[in-house]
Amino acid sequence: MSTKLEASPSQGLSKDTLLDMLGEMLTIRAFEKRVGELYEKAEMPGITHLSIGQEAVAVGVCAHLNRGDSITSTHRGHGHCFSKGAGLERMFGEIMGKVSGYCRGKGGSMHIADRETGHLGANAIIGGGIPLATGAALSAKVLKNQKLGVAFFGDGALNEGIFLESINLAAIWKLPVIFVCENNHYGEYTPTEQVTAGKLTLRGEAFGVPSAEVDGMDVLAVHEAVR
Repeated sequence: MSTKLEASPSQGLSKDTLLDMLGEMLTIRAFEKRVGELYEKAEMPGITHLSIGQEAVAVGVCAHLNRGDSITSTHRGHGHCFSKGAGLERMFGEIMGKVSGYCRGKGGSMHIADRETGHLGANAIIGGGIPLATGAALSAKVLKNQKLGVAFFGDGALNEGIFLESINLAAIWKLPVIFVCENNHYGEYTPTEQVTAGKLTLRGEAFGVPSAEVDGMDVLAVHEAVR
């Protein structure tokens, strides 16, 4: 079931689509760099975690999603939020603790949510968004509305019980949910190989869930895997 996918030059995507995807990645990179500058200058309240280098995952996945589909995110969630349709001004407002932000400035960088675009929330708890996306998928199946849920999470969440419980139920109930593990090779400050045994895609295969390993720096490879 595990497949190593390689991207074709364009996968038959139009020039406009390719340019849109590139534009989104560049926008996320610029946004994150600006947030990092504000944090370093202590001009923003709270703490932030940047997703620089992970732009292709957010863009490649969300390019397939409709507004009514649901996602859950992580503490490095700005890219997911923007790719799902959130506005930069309100994202900045939230990060800066302003009432104009998506959560009226009360959530900050790690807890942005926007129900209008189907973003059920970023979460600073490791794996905390996984059951929410699974629940959204269960709701979609019960309502038969053709929607789906997507859970973004880091490699550290693969060792959390809530991930195993969620993917088990998703497999048993055949839920329309995609589990997207962004392996940046570190859980905070700890290298993945020091805390995670075995091949990562085997986690899904053990539950009969089709799994693929792709280059997260290649937006076309991510786009193809999700398709």
